[in-house]
Amino acid sequence: MQIETDVDIRCAVHSADILGEVPLWCQRTQRLWWVDVRRPALQFHEPASGKHVAQRLHPDMVTGAIALREEGGFVLATSSGLYLYDPDHGQAPVLIANPENNAPGMRLNDGKCDRRGRFWVGSMHDTRREPLGTLYRLDPDHSCHSMLRDFVLPNALSWSPDDRTMYFADTHNQVIWAFDYDIDDGAISNRRIFKDWTHQTGRPDGATVDAEGCIWNCMVATGHLVRLAPDGTVMRCIQLPVTNPTCPAFGGRDLDTLYITSHSQRFTPEQQAREPLAGALLALNVGVRGLPEPRYAG
Repeated sequence: MQIETDVDIRCAVHSADILGEVPLWCQRTQRLWWVDVRRPALQFHEPASGKHVAQRLHPDMVTGAIALREEGGFVLATSSGLYLYDPDHGQAPVLIANPENNAPGMRLNDGKCDRRGRFWVGSMHDTRREPLGTLYRLDPDHSCHSMLRDFVLPNALSWSPDDRTMYFADTHNQVIWAFDYDIDDGAISNRRIFKDWTHQTGRPDGATVDAEGCIWNCMVATGHLVRLAPDGTVMRCIQLPVTNPTCPAFGGRDLDTLYITSHSQRFTPEQQAREPLAGALLALNVGVRGLPEPRYAG
């Protein structure tokens, strides 16, 4: 696997996130949104003006993922359930589902919407690396359905451009799976290994799919950004200036900028000094465009 080290990578925001995650581009506002899971904070970057705003959330609302909402605002996937929240209205988040029922130590992690407005999100134990996770599907009517069980650390939720394949990873076990996807019914079947990374140091974290149907995956622990063909073949591997990139998302007016969140969890002051961009929002151009971010329909 040839590693590219000469790619122009810039720091979009020196946000110093503890655990930056789940970037997504809002075409309505022309803003890139993401969270710091551990702070916790909801934040945006506005490329046209250079503006960056981070809004602190309640300390008990450890937020693992967000989704844009068709009616405005967001879905927040937190340690205490799923909420609707619009930061522009100044109102408290509204709980719509609590699939883990406040089980001790459990929280929601990576999540993303399909193109029919359903929000998929996985749960995990925050400290125990045991197969306690469940993958849920939140429908527009706010009903929540258990779809898959027995994984450790959910990540990499994404769909092929034709909506026929869903991707999902267990970061801890270093495997990305593919599923046949029924977009009409929101059903998954034919689970299979898409990419086995167990022979590598890096672990698959967040992912996105480009307009050509290839998967971009961030590899925690090695700082690699990998482009995978629909058959799982590695097409590109880019070395990023951070050890722990967490999730990619295409943004910009033409969806031709790839943004990357990162984390500085458990870094000592010495490690942070050696890696000043740990926790920053990075940006690069990779020669391909992304797909519009679907919105939650409920």
